[in-house]
Amino acid sequence: MATISVIVVNYNGGKLLADALESLEHQSRRADEVIVVDNASTDASADEIPTRFPNVKLIRAATNLGFTGGNNLGMTHASGDLIALLNSDAVAGEAWLEELERTLNESPGAAVALGKILFPGDPPRIDQAGAEFNDLGNYWGRGYGEIDTGQYDQPAEVAGVTACAMMLRRSALANEPLFDEAIFMYGEELDLSIRLRGRGHSILYSPRAVVWHRGMHSLNRSQTQPRLFQQFHANRNRLKIIARYYPARVLLLKFPLIALGLVYWNVFFLRHGGWTYFLRSVAAEFRYFRDGLRARTLAGSERWLPWMKRQRLGDLMAMKQKMQRGVTKSSAAPR
Repeated sequence: MATISVIVVNYNGGKLLADALESLEHQSRRADEVIVVDNASTDASADEIPTRFPNVKLIRAATNLGFTGGNNLGMTHASGDLIALLNSDAVAGEAWLEELERTLNESPGAAVALGKILFPGDPPRIDQAGAEFNDLGNYWGRGYGEIDTGQYDQPAEVAGVTACAMMLRRSALANEPLFDEAIFMYGEELDLSIRLRGRGHSILYSPRAVVWHRGMHSLNRSQTQPRLFQQFHANRNRLKIIARYYPARVLLLKFPLIALGLVYWNVFFLRHGGWTYFLRSVAAEFRYFRDGLRARTLAGSERWLPWMKRQRLGDLMAMKQKMQRGVTKSSAAPR
């Protein structure tokens, strides 16, 4: 029987970290080990772990390593054949681990199993039922913001992983790190999805593995301008990923829309963050695009390109409006 390690990365998670760990104690299939990586939190959220959750392995990072570095550090301490990730602001349903393990056991070629992630509240709304990506390097949750009426209740293969709550077969990494640590956060899921699919692995969605996700809790508590912080990282990381993996014909064809998106956000940075933030953003975009070109590889692209959506400006505008509606409705959920 395979062993399961669960990694929870925490940064100023407050009481939600305890909620996440409690949910792991009530699993129908208990984890063989639970690891919390605390990214130098300043709110003492991890301090009670040794007494309240004595079976949890607590690792304290000296600095904030981000989502990517925190999970990579957790991987170095994990002994499981299967590695599950759970956000510190998420609560797992009792069958979460059991259903993900069953899905991987039934599909030896699958690298990742993931479940239905819901926003808390009534009626329940979808955060992610798997993920999708497009030819501009955008990445989003499948079904984001939709009321859950059972439309995603069938198991399916999906385009990409949802790192908020998933289970990974360790062997699928082929001795590579779990995430690219230079990404820090936002974009690591697309990079991982392309790497796994490039090796011929599948990514499976198991709807009975349910998780409730508060969403951006740590970011909102730790940043005075969370939207600027999020989009700064998303822009630079997206450029690194498309420069590294996307075929030249895709980049050349979509360059106008990619550039238009960057101009929009850099003007936003200038207006809301000032010249310093604007210049820092532009410099990071050039640097990450360059780094992506230096690491460029097209190996296995024929395996992941069929999962990439081809989108025009009208498609993007419709998706943006849908996601804005989802953000507005989910923000009304009880906290």
